[in-house]
Amino acid sequence: MRFSLLWRSTDPSAKQPGRIAARLQGWSASRELFLLDLAYLAVITPLLLLVKAPMLLFLLLVLTLLLVGKKGSTATLMLVALTGLLAVFFSIYGAFNFAGLSRLKLFVELILYLLLLAVSLQRLTRTINFYLLISPVLLLALSLFFFDSIAMLGYVVFEVFVLLWLILAYRTRADALSSLRITGMLFALSLPWVVLLFFFFPRISFEHASYGFRGDDITRTGHDGTMRMDGAALLVPSERIVMEVGFLGAIPPEEQLYFRGSVLYRDKKDHWEPLPAYVRRAFAPKQRAQEGMYRTIEKVTAYKVSLYPTHKKWLYLLDLPLEAPEGATINADFETTLEKPIDEPQHYDAGSALVYRYGSRTERTVLAYALDVNRSAHPRSSAAAESIVAANPDPKQRLGALFRFFRDQNLTYSLRPEPLDLNRTADSFLFDKRKGYCVHFAGAFVTLSRLAGLPARVVTGYKADRKNSVNNYLAVKERDAHAWAEVYVNGHWQRVETTAAAAFVDDESAELLRRTGTLEDNSDRLTRLNLYLLYVKYQVETWVLQYSHFRQMRLLEKVKKDPAFAARLAAAFALLVLASAALFLWLRRPRCGNRLLCLLRPLLSRLQRSGFVREEGETLHTFFARYLAAHPGSALAEVDRLYHRQQYGSGKEDAVQFKKSIRAFLREKPSQGDPDAR
Repeated sequence: MRFSLLWRSTDPSAKQPGRIAARLQGWSASRELFLLDLAYLAVITPLLLLVKAPMLLFLLLVLTLLLVGKKGSTATLMLVALTGLLAVFFSIYGAFNFAGLSRLKLFVELILYLLLLAVSLQRLTRTINFYLLISPVLLLALSLFFFDSIAMLGYVVFEVFVLLWLILAYRTRADALSSLRITGMLFALSLPWVVLLFFFFPRISFEHASYGFRGDDITRTGHDGTMRMDGAALLVPSERIVMEVGFLGAIPPEEQLYFRGSVLYRDKKDHWEPLPAYVRRAFAPKQRAQEGMYRTIEKVTAYKVSLYPTHKKWLYLLDLPLEAPEGATINADFETTLEKPIDEPQHYDAGSALVYRYGSRTERTVLAYALDVNRSAHPRSSAAAESIVAANPDPKQRLGALFRFFRDQNLTYSLRPEPLDLNRTADSFLFDKRKGYCVHFAGAFVTLSRLAGLPARVVTGYKADRKNSVNNYLAVKERDAHAWAEVYVNGHWQRVETTAAAAFVDDESAELLRRTGTLEDNSDRLTRLNLYLLYVKYQVETWVLQYSHFRQMRLLEKVKKDPAFAARLAAAFALLVLASAALFLWLRRPRCGNRLLCLLRPLLSRLQRSGFVREEGETLHTFFARYLAAHPGSALAEVDRLYHRQQYGSGKEDAVQFKKSIRAFLREKPSQGDPDAR
């Protein structure tokens, strides 16, 4: 109740508040200060999530002084100023050096602390000046440097709405509901202009601006450039999303959704490693795949990736990547990497060939590593490979025979396999344990291929599940982490999906996969709803949070070249204008405080059109009597009787009859001379 009193007036003769309301009145000495405090509450709330502990303690001190009604004397202000400066110092202590100060984030943080200090001192004086009035907007603007999540986007809209609401309440001196309605009307009118300016007003931005906090900075599991075969083998049946992919066209078929990570050559018993650094490659890492790295490419698809932090340097691109994002390079094995680990979300455009043939210029040194195998460590696999070689001299036929042999071992896919004998992993997996998951399948097949004289290597990355897609949106999760083999046959590298050779899935793994949705068809409503929410979130991030100058130029280019797209854009804007106008008119319509008067509104309009206008100070009964004197026998007499019976009596049961009497009057034939008679 006190809130409304403070909102409406500061008249000292107003009704005396209760105890709690008196505290509120003590908190705010005037209506203007009360409104200003609400504005600061709205804009400071998200900033509390990022300010350091010393600054939080300082703000708590200021709040305490305001609550106890401490006057801002000179001594108090000096003490608070000294405390605030110490809080600022300790908040940025350690990061405050010349190198750190050059970073935009730290500079903005320092500005934020100084602004909070100045606002606190001014607020303690209980004097409103221009500086105190404009600071909520400054704090709102500063918060945009620290957050770029969808939640913050919604909160900023809320902040702008609240600030406008408070300004209108301050300037118009209207009550809370009236000023809220006016604010809604202004928001409705501004909506089409905001959308138009957002998309087409010239933007000044950098494609890879990296300042500010990120909305989702939880680190995901990523490949570290090796593949473990022991108990630390990669096994992440997690639903957490690693990256989100938006295709410009349709999503490729399931068998082509391999996102390439690291390529491994060296078998170190308990793990696999890449080539040693000293191996010289014909193709140095470049941003684009160089001429000669591939022989043929077809079905090039374009897409955009949002990769979450992994603290690893690999960028995952669809096999076979042709161009790396800016700042990244593609090497001879088509690995795409950055120089530094990924500590912030990465958003990049990419293009890949879905059908390709490459590897004809692979160096002999590399092929030697791809053939390196310790035959004595795998005697049973070696014997099997020798028999396959003898029966299949042609490399392509030999590869087919290897896969059939692999499949005929009746291997079981298991997420909880028994540990392999690391001194002879291929024999242990193929002939003893016969259980494992992708890393065991890929490692054993590469070893078997080498024993059969075919160069082979392991590739790690992600095999996306097309069930996690909506329209052109695809979510890649941690449980999609995968390993497969590449075998060099007839002058090119050929991918082999080794896990497809599994004949069984054990019960425990099947239950675990079922719980994580891997074995389900994702057709239930909750799963689909979750996918659609992810899709909407991705679209908002793509078209709002990441809408840069470069994306704006691309949109304008498409508008110029694609008339159909321009027409759809214009139609969408027209619908937005209509929706905005409808919302404005709905908010603008007059509100009735009296239900009976609302029912009488069409009747009063009819009388007005007939020339009977209610005079100032005239009661409704007198007004009706004046009409009845000129029109004896009118149904208005019954309206008059029922109105006063309900207005001043307890005749709720007459409500239906009252409405009927109004309709009866409206059906009366207008008298001669009435405008409605014509």
